[in-house]
Amino acid sequence: METVEPYYLEGLIFAVPFIAFGLVTFFTVNEKLKMGISSAITAVLIVVLGFTSLLAFIYIAVDVATTTINDTDKYQRVLKVTGYPDNPLIQHFTEKIPGDAKNIVFQYYPGFLQGGTLWGLRFQADPNSIENYIYRLSKMAKCIGKPKDSQAQSNGIFSGTFTSLGYFDLPEDFIIFVIYSKSYKPDDWNHGQLSLAAVSQQRNEVIFLAEDW
Repeated sequence: METVEPYYLEGLIFAVPFIAFGLVTFFTVNEKLKMGISSAITAVLIVVLGFTSLLAFIYIAVDVATTTINDTDKYQRVLKVTGYPDNPLIQHFTEKIPGDAKNIVFQYYPGFLQGGTLWGLRFQADPNSIENYIYRLSKMAKCIGKPKDSQAQSNGIFSGTFTSLGYFDLPEDFIIFVIYSKSYKPDDWNHGQLSLAAVSQQRNEVIFLAEDW
């Protein structure tokens, strides 16, 4: 229920114990199995199926935590399972990707161990939509600046911040809207949280980005 990708086939393994114990009970009640044999089979099934179910759970949990989602059709599902619109890191994201958006790039990485969680969306829109994004984001931003401004760097925006969306260094025609940023320690961005958007009127392009690492 809380995964982006469905695990239909893998999830069937959790139904096996119910079926197996149900069959043992059925044959025991109908005296097809003796009580001693039934108890022995049940004990073996508890160990084997319990261990198998545990391995299946671990596999799915690790796969969920390490699989990067790039499918734009999963965008709204990603927002839903990550707490949108109540999650403060992504509350500035657009609710859905516009139908007329072009050159869409989407990435979601759930985060695992030392790997942080990342949400990223980039697309081109018509000039009127770009103006609307600028207006909305300017109302939400705690600071507005250019990629190489000292203010941007003090909020955790460095070279490589936008790499997942195709820009190692964001071009200077972008305006950055910092929604939220918090470093692990003062001036120590080894860990932190960052929530921002970037808009270029020259390119008619908007970027939404959030990280928690």
